[in-house]
Amino acid sequence: MLIEIVGIIVIIMAIRVLLAQDRSERLLYLNVIGFGMSALIALYIQTPFGAIIAITFFVTSTLSSNAIAYSLGRVKEEIIYDE
Repeated sequence: MLIEIVGIIVIIMAIRVLLAQDRSERLLYLNVIGFGMSALIALYIQTPFGAIIAITFFVTSTLSSNAIAYSLGRVKEEIIYDE
């Protein structure tokens, strides 16, 4: 039952990514999808190797979301001069 609930949340977030207009809003939904996928991996593959895969996916998705947030913050701070 828990796998289905997390799967539905991931599908809803995927639809919201397609419908979102703002880039930061899309990235927020993509972040939720990444964390949901790591939860699905951990719930579906109930072995120690499945836990290692889920932890690795979770850590890498966290690092990528932090890199994206940092990049967006730097882009907003830059001043663009028209020549």
